[in-house]
Amino acid sequence: MTAALRADSTALDAVTTLMSADGTDAGPTRRYVVLPHRDRPRYIVPVAARFARAAHVRPGSGVRAAIARTAVRSVLATGAGRVLPGRVDVVDGTDERPGLRRHLAALVGRDDVDLVLALGAPRPNRKPVIQVVDGDGATVAWAKVGVDAHTDRLVGHETEALGRVDPDGPIAVPRVVAAGAWQGHRLLLLAPLRVEESLEPLDVTAAVVRAIAGPVASAPVSTGAWAATLAEQVRDDGAARKVVTTVLGRLGGRTWAFGAWHGDLAPWNATWEGDRLHVWDWERSTAPVPLGLDAVHNAFQQAALGGGDPVAAAAAAARGAAPTLHALGYDADDVVPVVWAYLATLRARYAEDARLGPLGPGERIAAAIDRDPILGLEGPA
Repeated sequence: MTAALRADSTALDAVTTLMSADGTDAGPTRRYVVLPHRDRPRYIVPVAARFARAAHVRPGSGVRAAIARTAVRSVLATGAGRVLPGRVDVVDGTDERPGLRRHLAALVGRDDVDLVLALGAPRPNRKPVIQVVDGDGATVAWAKVGVDAHTDRLVGHETEALGRVDPDGPIAVPRVVAAGAWQGHRLLLLAPLRVEESLEPLDVTAAVVRAIAGPVASAPVSTGAWAATLAEQVRDDGAARKVVTTVLGRLGGRTWAFGAWHGDLAPWNATWEGDRLHVWDWERSTAPVPLGLDAVHNAFQQAALGGGDPVAAAAAAARGAAPTLHALGYDADDVVPVVWAYLATLRARYAEDARLGPLGPGERIAAAIDRDPILGLEGPA
């Protein structure tokens, strides 16, 4: 399984093996359709219309993608999956030797469910994100399954992060239904958040940042645990190592508060419902990082979405995150340095991922940071 999902040529066989009853090719099967086609697997959807109509298919973002998403769901709801090309059969197994569908059905306590698997494009963190749906067209649960050491770590990060969040705080997170293993890899099963997703601009408040951070501690910026982690991540990447060295040199002598961060807090992973922010997809959550990186990431990623200029995105991040950073206790002279710290953290993440394969959209941002580690942001001397 290791590395098999990082290329489309091997992904479909790997994921159908993951879905099937382990060690047997006998027994009842269930049929799925591969979208958009077998050579480019992005979704694996039940052919049965009553399950397929719930499929959370997301072909990109924006208005055109929303129209395409509605059209795809409408086609699947007619039962067209039964005649579309690219169908695959998966061994469902038995109660004693279950396939993945049976295993997750047992964990949610009901058998009348099926699975919709989203794979995304080839990249180092590619793994199945699984929607467990029932015959009434409702989402029963979401699951993630690791496929190698790297994605196992990501699933582990999410499991641990969800256990840290105060259930009575300003953020709401999915409830953990089960955390275990499947075919030797980490499995996380979550109850769905009953919210309407939106890609409207996201407001990240100081209260949200603090709730995610958990206990914080002050530490020297350029010589503490965060700096040591960055150095380890970039050890094999000369360009990224130069970025980290440059940024840490500019941050020398500062002492900041450090805590945990979500790691990808942005409109596609969070939405406000009343006075609480509902947040999902915690696999990039790590600690310690400088307090406030979630606010910077949110502003930067929204500005960089769809191929936006990274230099302009960095300026937008400094402007957009400034009110939250001030509310967290940073001085005006700290705002740009916190953005520098974010850029170094992001570049170190890309360096670690690049050991495993192409970064996809991250390549463009990594290259921009390599050309200019601070993306044109001049801060205090």
